[in-house]
Parts: sequence; C-alpha cells; structure tokens
Amino acid sequence: MRQSRNIKPLTVPGFRFAGMSSGIKKSGANDLAIIFSESPAVAAGVFTTNRIKAAPVRLAMKRIPSKKGQAIIVNSGNANA
Repeated sequence: MRQSRNIKPLTVPGFRFAGMSSGIKKSGANDLAIIFSESPAVAAGVFTTNRIKAAPVRLAMKRIPSKKGQAIIVNSGNANA
C-alpha cells in the first residue's frame, strides 16, 4: 500500500494525537500511537476470547468496567498485545 504524504493532519477539538517508531517493527516504520482526550471520556472495549492474553490485554479488561478513559495507546506489530 502506498502512503500519501499530502494528507493534512486532522485536528479534533479536545483531543491530541501522536505517532512514532518505538522499534517494534524492524523497518523503523511508525508502530506506536497515542490518542489523548483533554477530559475523561466514556470508554468501552472488545477483547479476544482466547485463553492466552498478553498483559496489556488483561490490564485493559480489568480497567474497562470503570467506563472511564483519557488515553488510548495503540501498537502495531504484536498480535494479542
């Protein structure tokens, strides 16, 4: 897939976004992102039914019942994490 460099950054009032390369992908491509809400927001989640879950999945499953969230961290390159 070709990526267009002509896309203007999206601005959403009350939210901040960032992406970077954290070294997960050997190619050096961007593989980590954060979406931050300036105020707490309603949170929900859909999770794997697999018996084996990575620590970040288990942590999110534990915290999501509070229905409160302010940031989402997204990684690319790690299945079930």
